[in-house]
Amino acid sequence: MRKSLFQAFLIILLTLSTQGLVPASEVKSASETYSRANSLCASARFHDALILYQNVLAAPPEGVSNGEVHSRIGDCEFRLGNFKNALDAYRAALKNLRETQKPETQYWIGFCCFLLGRDAEAVTEFLKIPQNYPASAMWVGTAYYWAGRASERRGETDRAAEYYRKAGGKGKTTQGKFALKKAVAVNNK
Repeated sequence: MRKSLFQAFLIILLTLSTQGLVPASEVKSASETYSRANSLCASARFHDALILYQNVLAAPPEGVSNGEVHSRIGDCEFRLGNFKNALDAYRAALKNLRETQKPETQYWIGFCCFLLGRDAEAVTEFLKIPQNYPASAMWVGTAYYWAGRASERRGETDRAAEYYRKAGGKGKTTQGKFALKKAVAVNNK
């Protein structure tokens, strides 16, 4: 009798969990849920991963910051095309990330603004990378490039050219050469 009651309880608990009525964290540990969410995300099942990440947000697994969970939520929202939600998640993430993770998250904030057509805000967000994280080499050049793109879309060709030149640096890489060509092209418009 006790065994059948226990089995019935487990079945009800699992059913409620799959319907979203009982958080997954009550059925599995936060660590297991987070790991499962990462697997779903890697399998491009972003909606399913998003639900699990949101479940562990209140109590992330040991060794995982609240900022990292927000960042994962932002990644899922971004891949689902929900750029406003992604932007909100990345902004929340930035508050609780290690310094080494901040430049990339700042880039995604700028890129979400760019994709939402908020070009002035995008420029401001992209320029925070060279201002706040100048040692993050790749992100600095990428930020200047996209600040140039947003400025160009705003019709600010002089600023766009300046940012493209900064992105291009000495033109030693393929990306650098491309950015320098963009600087010349935008000045010739």
